Amino acid sequence: MTKIGYLGQPGSYSHQAASRLRPEAEHVPYPSFEDLVAAAESGEVTEAVLPLENSESGRIPDVHRLVVGMELFITGELLLDVSHCLVTCGPTVEAEIHSIFSHPQGFLQSSHFLKDRFPETTHKTRSDTATAVREVVESGDRHLAAIGSEFAAQHYGGTVLHKGISNRDDNITRFVIVSREAQTDPSHDMSSLIIQVGHEPGSLVKALAVFGSHDVNITKLETYMISERTELPTFYLDIGCGSEAENLIAAMREIEQHISYSKFLGSYRSDPARSGRNGFLKP
Repeated sequence: MTKIGYLGQPGSYSHQAASRLRPEAEHVPYPSFEDLVAAAESGEVTEAVLPLENSESGRIPDVHRLVVGMELFITGELLLDVSHCLVTCGPTVEAEIHSIFSHPQGFLQSSHFLKDRFPETTHKTRSDTATAVREVVESGDRHLAAIGSEFAAQHYGGTVLHKGISNRDDNITRFVIVSREAQTDPSHDMSSLIIQVGHEPGSLVKALAVFGSHDVNITKLETYMISERTELPTFYLDIGCGSEAENLIAAMREIEQHISYSKFLGSYRSDPARSGRNGFLKP
């Protein structure tokens, strides 16, 4: 059976993404992004799921740093709705709940609901929302609740007391699936890459102009902080066409004279859920 790795505990949002992307695979948890990427690079798992960015908080820094050096290719993406729920171990009287467990982001992203419905409860921080849900369900204590996903509640057998308690209803995390082999297909409508340009005036403008001259649309452009691995100005790009597109091939051939380094991260089919309204532009 195909193995796909993900970060965190079973029931996490990464586990949910892995289940959506590869429902028939064996899903294997890893404690850190470094361990997860290493497992995919070594072949311990066939693929890995990585959270790349969030519509509310932006890019995931730990993953963003790993992308520069990883020997893996992006082969797909998923825009996952991060919708928090209030979970208990069973049917519960709301007024009797005295403690709520979650990750700090879970509390922050559900602060309006908590202020309105549970202003006096104690907040107990856990390493992730899945761990919070598991502890509450396994405790059997109906005076406790957790903020987490409906997926986690189903995984651990909890009861969803309230759905959709997030402050925003458009909190979306973009996950990508990576593997050791790049994929090519005429249906691909997105590619991702990294480029480095010289540290001279106009270097980036000249490089980006090449894409425009070949009618290649850039849907995302982000800069890296200077480091040992990125000593020159370094940029991550999402491009609205697959690697087999003739205009992208021509652009990459011409751009070589304007950049010092490039790394192709993969070609894949974009998630149909992309929309300007959720912060993820269509190709």
